[in-house]
Amino acid sequence: MWPFNRKEGLSYGGTTIDQPSTLERAQNLIGRGRTHQAHLEDVDIRIGVSGIRGKSSTAKRLGSILTERGYDTYTKITGDHPTSYYNGRKILIQRRGPRVTLYENVNLIQEFVPQLTATDPENAIVMENQAITEYTMRMVNERYLRPNLLLFCNVRQDHNDTLGETRQEIARSFARSVPEGCHVISGEQHGAIHDYLEDEIEARGGTIEQVDVPERHRHLTGAETVHMLNHVLDHIGESRIADDEIQSMLDTIQPEWTDLPKGRVFNAAKVNEIESTELFRRQLAGTGDDAKLVCPFVFLRRDRRGRTSSFVDYIDILFERGLIDRVHVGGTYTGVFARRVEAPATEHDTDETDAETVLDRLFATDQPVMFMANTVDPFMRKLADEVETRERGGKPMELPKY
Repeated sequence: MWPFNRKEGLSYGGTTIDQPSTLERAQNLIGRGRTHQAHLEDVDIRIGVSGIRGKSSTAKRLGSILTERGYDTYTKITGDHPTSYYNGRKILIQRRGPRVTLYENVNLIQEFVPQLTATDPENAIVMENQAITEYTMRMVNERYLRPNLLLFCNVRQDHNDTLGETRQEIARSFARSVPEGCHVISGEQHGAIHDYLEDEIEARGGTIEQVDVPERHRHLTGAETVHMLNHVLDHIGESRIADDEIQSMLDTIQPEWTDLPKGRVFNAAKVNEIESTELFRRQLAGTGDDAKLVCPFVFLRRDRRGRTSSFVDYIDILFERGLIDRVHVGGTYTGVFARRVEAPATEHDTDETDAETVLDRLFATDQPVMFMANTVDPFMRKLADEVETRERGGKPMELPKY
């Protein structure tokens, strides 16, 4: 449906934006592709955010910075809770079913871009690339966004069944999604992976720069994505974020245990790949001889077999090094996972057992609990809600003040 075809119409700053005629709406319906491209050409800055970890937080943070600096900004977050931000105003993306379709980007661009381009300030789109195959990532970049700047947060082991079995294969999938002539800012810090990206992207007629992470921040979670912001601001001719503000951003996103009456817990499942999970574990439980045992709860999804396989290997490494003494597993195919890992495994029937009971059973190990692997599932949402409820002491969540 044409987004202006509403009784109240659309407005900006109290000024009504003219609605198209019936003929114009019919012409748009017939030539949606051309109209979509025309909308994109009207946008001054189009930034796509790709990579394995940190896409949602990077896109949201960058959209907020551009809004604060006077740009009319539309930001799309795909993540756990798909959301649009129009000049900082949060608008949930409503989907008709569980399947994510790339075509939703056309509808969102047609809804929000006319508002951006109807006014004088410079405007920008920041869009998280929701695709998880080489082909669909390229489709988003070449047809749905046509970015003049691409951000690669990092290259890590996830979506192995669609992007590639190794980091080099995953890097190749990202590189092949870069449109000709596009500039890439990459947060990937592994030298060999960056060199491979550089060769592939330059062969396609693109350019790439690597995010500079100071030595003092290299051990911190998300350092590459936070420092990436200044590279973006350099590229568009804006002043850099001050060092103390960068430090504050980094301090805010470092992992901390949630202390509850029966034990400690951390939701590492929100990162759902092994490199980031291990970085969290090291920061929370330590390394070497001083490392503390943790209780891993690995939640499995039917449609993430590659991820499941990588966590089998990860759990084996933790057990071999004496960093865990048992693994707890829930979700689908728990029996297969339990048979494949070297560590003793406790299976939880998360279809029949409620989140409160599972959490109590995990705390009964007397070890701090780490959720791992997958967080996008109704059970895991209930488990996260149960943690929040206990953190509040069982009190209902306070409503915002108006």
